[in-house]
Amino acid sequence: RARRHLRAMRHLRAMQLYVYMSLIRLALLAAAVAPTAASSDHAVKMQQIIGTARIAAGNGDTTLALASLDKLQAQLDAWRAAIAEAAAAAAAVPAAEAAVPEPPAEETAFSMNVTYVPDKCRRKSVEGSVMRVHYVGKVVATNKAFASSFHTGSQPFRFVLGSDEAPVAGWNEGLVGMCEGERRRLMVPHRLAYGAQGTKGVPPYADLQYDFELVEVSSPKLPPKKKKKTRKGGAEDKGELR
Repeated sequence: RARRHLRAMRHLRAMQLYVYMSLIRLALLAAAVAPTAASSDHAVKMQQIIGTARIAAGNGDTTLALASLDKLQAQLDAWRAAIAEAAAAAAAVPAAEAAVPEPPAEETAFSMNVTYVPDKCRRKSVEGSVMRVHYVGKVVATNKAFASSFHTGSQPFRFVLGSDEAPVAGWNEGLVGMCEGERRRLMVPHRLAYGAQGTKGVPPYADLQYDFELVEVSSPKLPPKKKKKTRKGGAEDKGELR
């Protein structure tokens, strides 16, 4: 019975050693994935202790193996405490305040430049015209495109000139009197663009450049004319006849 009990105890301790080894391997793997100076130091010490425990277990020296596991547990606790202390220190550092963007000292002046005029011009755009345009918008400071009608399957962008349908106010100012097929370049200051808010791809207070081609323009829809009142005989009612 004593021998059986001794074998069972050795088997139990071997199983404990295997479980501890598995846990430590996972901890060492985590240290390899996110290495720091402190993590590397703890990992090296734990590897040394694991080596001692493995040799002792292989030689049947259960006492030394278990003593090594106790050291390993203490080292693991020290590592856990160091990680928690580092996390607490990082959380105590106040977050840096985001810099508030300021308007530039100088801004691009609004300008309109006609780059191409077709031979024939059947009609010109006026306020209220339905416009279909191809365009490319760029940030002047970086010369990077942030919007384009060609990103929508080459479908022209439709909007009513002079309305809130125009993405920025500069469009309503710079696209009046435009012929179908005509091309223009607008330089739009931030006050006529997205201003202090900016938008996707456009930082606050960014001046913009737009290149346009007017694909189609429709005449504005005028309100229906009021019908004049007529007398029964068809004569126009202009008041009492004298």
